[in-house]
Amino acid sequence: MFDDDVTAFPLIGSIQNSVGMGFLGNQATMAIANALGARVVHAQSQFSNAHGGVAGRTSVIADLAQFRRDVNFVVAQRPGILHIGYLPKPMHVDTVANALADYKGIVLLDPIIGDYKKGLFVSEETARAIKERLLPLAQIVTPNRFEAEVLIGAGDESMSEYKYLNGVFDLGPQAVIITSFTRDPEKHRSISLFTNGYSYYRISGPYFPRYPAHGVGDVFAAAMSVFIGLGGSPFAASLLATALASRAVASTTPYGGATTDPVAALTKWNPLGYQVDDDRTIRFCERTSVESQQLKATSEDSARLKFAPPKHKIIYG
Repeated sequence: MFDDDVTAFPLIGSIQNSVGMGFLGNQATMAIANALGARVVHAQSQFSNAHGGVAGRTSVIADLAQFRRDVNFVVAQRPGILHIGYLPKPMHVDTVANALADYKGIVLLDPIIGDYKKGLFVSEETARAIKERLLPLAQIVTPNRFEAEVLIGAGDESMSEYKYLNGVFDLGPQAVIITSFTRDPEKHRSISLFTNGYSYYRISGPYFPRYPAHGVGDVFAAAMSVFIGLGGSPFAASLLATALASRAVASTTPYGGATTDPVAALTKWNPLGYQVDDDRTIRFCERTSVESQQLKATSEDSARLKFAPPKHKIIYG
């Protein structure tokens, strides 16, 4: 029997890769969720004992039949938000897309496709499947700049920040966060972009180039899903996730092949309660040197929505 007085924790779904050591993929989501008072149900698309480059690393892609059963199990638990991360093959993408037909919650897609340093992490077929099958089903999407350019099929220095955001927004999601849009090693600042179709922001946070920052993107997306699961708006979650990701990088140790450490960061920093109000979130995150600046529309760049989505409510989908 269950005690009616026992606290019911928000449930976060996570479908992505797993590691035996470090804070990547599912392990990043579980670490952050458990520390902040949420719980996780997950399926793994691939298992590795550590991230790439670690001596003795092994990796195995999930068997498709088992992955299908695991994904269906995750969806059947009806988590309030479902975080979709690394998917190695087109068939894994198809499996998730098919399962989402029965899902009624919020989908946060972190389209782990590649970066400027390594290029595509996955095949062109997998990247195309993510764009065509998963992006239209996601309410929130968190690509880096390279991934945003792959998704919209364009991108260069002449494109405005508005055009980048609108290019992804026009593909279906109702909130877009483009991470690592620009970096300034001299000023130690990293810029990300945010829009919900009505408000457009530049979010600036600390950048520590001396750290390898393995898994910082995973920590950011995981924090986004948890803060939204705890009642935050996508904008508030973007600010708090930027702050936590920065603190996790600064907490890096040799553990897990020098992955970022959100657990260590959260032992010294308590964001709970600040996610429920955007203005409080802004002021709170400024203590971590995370700042937001609203982008101004021009004659060529304009908002996609004429009215702001209701505050504190996620009504997407």
